[in-house]
Amino acid sequence: MRQVKNLLALLLCCAAFSLLPAALAQPDARAILDQIRAAQGQLYQDLTGQLRLADGTVIPFRLRLRGPQVTYEFDNPTESLTLDLGETGAQLRAESKAGAQRLTGSRLLQPVRNSDLAYEDLSLRFIYWRRATVEGEQPVKTVPCWIILVQPAAVTDSQYGSVRLWVQKEGGALMRAEGFDRQGRLLKRFELISGQRIGGKWWLRQMRIERFDPQTQRVISRTYLEINAPAQ
Repeated sequence: MRQVKNLLALLLCCAAFSLLPAALAQPDARAILDQIRAAQGQLYQDLTGQLRLADGTVIPFRLRLRGPQVTYEFDNPTESLTLDLGETGAQLRAESKAGAQRLTGSRLLQPVRNSDLAYEDLSLRFIYWRRATVEGEQPVKTVPCWIILVQPAAVTDSQYGSVRLWVQKEGGALMRAEGFDRQGRLLKRFELISGQRIGGKWWLRQMRIERFDPQTQRVISRTYLEINAPAQ
């Protein structure tokens, strides 16, 4: 009987140690989200890009990367949007000759230049939501990624009840994101189609933004966000 008990104890110990490496290998969800912010703040570069709408309209813009501060500049009409990625929150503001105005509330839910990209999407404020869970891991285009589900702590003015993120394990690049309403229905999907090296750092070249009908879950519109390679 004693030998049986000793054998059972040994098996339990082995099972515990076999689970330990997997638990240690899975990092904290908050730390993974911090990597997104850190990755966004590594470049100091002036670039150009465009939004390609579903109807074929091309909307060019200028992009100024200053570490944790990102500025999008549009013409016709003139619009300048500056995103500040702080350690505890993001702030998106519109700048004009009259001064700077922080975008909040319903203004964040409006589309950028009639595209499928909302000002809220541009603000990346969901990467700061405190309710974050590591759901597992899955490669995106062969790139190993962590899957993180984030939810607002309370009912907010967000269009999303939750957002699922695929974050590159090494580098913190945001490879894919899916936004869901409060009933868990898919509203929008963002997916990195291609990337490029800029200043020795990984950066997107093209991202597809798909908007879904929450009732049918069919794609109703697409926009492409494209960043041009810097001039040599």
